[in-house]
Amino acid sequence: MTTQSQPLRTAHGTQSAPSRATRAGVGYSENASSYDAGVEAARGALAGAGDRADIVLLFATSKHDPSALRDGVRSVVGSGPRLIGGSAVGTMTNTHLGYEGYQVGVAAISSDSVRIDMYVEQGLDVRGEEAVGRALGRRIAEGTHPGESSLLLMYDMLKVPPTELNVATLLLAAMGGEIGAWPDMAGMGLFGSMQFTGATQWFDDQVLSESALALVLSGGVRMHTTIMHGCRPAGRYYTITRSEGARILEIDGTPALDFLGAMLPDKQWEEYPLFVTLGVNRGDKFGDFNESDYSNHLCMAIDREAGALVMFEPNLVAGTEVQLMRRSIDFDYIDQRVGSLFAELEGRTPFLALYIDCAGRAAAFCGAEREEGEEVQRSLTARGVPLLGMYEGVEIAKLVGQPQPLDWTGVLCVFSE
Repeated sequence: MTTQSQPLRTAHGTQSAPSRATRAGVGYSENASSYDAGVEAARGALAGAGDRADIVLLFATSKHDPSALRDGVRSVVGSGPRLIGGSAVGTMTNTHLGYEGYQVGVAAISSDSVRIDMYVEQGLDVRGEEAVGRALGRRIAEGTHPGESSLLLMYDMLKVPPTELNVATLLLAAMGGEIGAWPDMAGMGLFGSMQFTGATQWFDDQVLSESALALVLSGGVRMHTTIMHGCRPAGRYYTITRSEGARILEIDGTPALDFLGAMLPDKQWEEYPLFVTLGVNRGDKFGDFNESDYSNHLCMAIDREAGALVMFEPNLVAGTEVQLMRRSIDFDYIDQRVGSLFAELEGRTPFLALYIDCAGRAAAFCGAEREEGEEVQRSLTARGVPLLGMYEGVEIAKLVGQPQPLDWTGVLCVFSE
């Protein structure tokens, strides 16, 4: 099934009314009642948007009833605004942060100038990532998006039943074949809990799963992004010498498990393979470390029988040079990255920030003493910009001009006009 949006309607009131500046607000709730949580979060968001919304973004954990939550949001914002979003392990705003509970995060945007187009393609589990990606990319390419456009992609990360992943690499490649030159873009692989609960997606009043959603904003709005990496190389380069899909079978001619066993003699990593991170340097491999050139890739599981590492994505193929990465989040660096991003705005007015954060970076899951999300909160609040963050399974951002699925990263998106 395919659904394409209509452009955002013109200004409320008469045709000659002066255009209002774009406004956004965010709201948060941890109410265990799904309907009441939707009401509470939507009220907070609507107040910041000037008691009016043209589009609403909704993210919540899988503990909520998706229909009741939607109905609670609709009871506040009304039936007119577009609605889009999906599951998350947790959410954050400027003043709240939580995960693995009943967290709900809502953003509301009101504007007389921003054009909004939304697209959905269903059936990732049946049609496959390539067919869905081609169809979604074709719809986007056929759309009319005046001026510069920005694209936000949200897809269901887990197949049903949740024993396999929907692969972002295949989805993005198929979309790119139809879109051609990518606009500014970011994205996320949705899932509902660290127990790999399946994802819910909202598209207007539809409650969906196994779908890929795209939100395209145009008409004067721009999205600037920066990647928060939090990893540094722990050693020299090694070469993947045999792979099969998402499984790395050999590294430097040695079975992958034996290779890791020699590198990491503490066998505890085999019980927690998510702590194994491989980095790919897409820049100068002999120059100084530049994290902006790196994409990081998490190990999802191990295949003892095959002696293989099972990665989230099948993009580490034979011939790829990788490094073992050491996780280290520099909290001071976060504000520096945010400051550099805001310097790129060059006089534009920011109205909303979205932070797509790897769920594994939450302090409870990585053993950190502090939440790196709190540094993002502080930095955005100091700059007076509403923040909506979501903890997800895969982060997507452009590297070397092309969108890449990332792991163990945070992708900060700032929207301005």
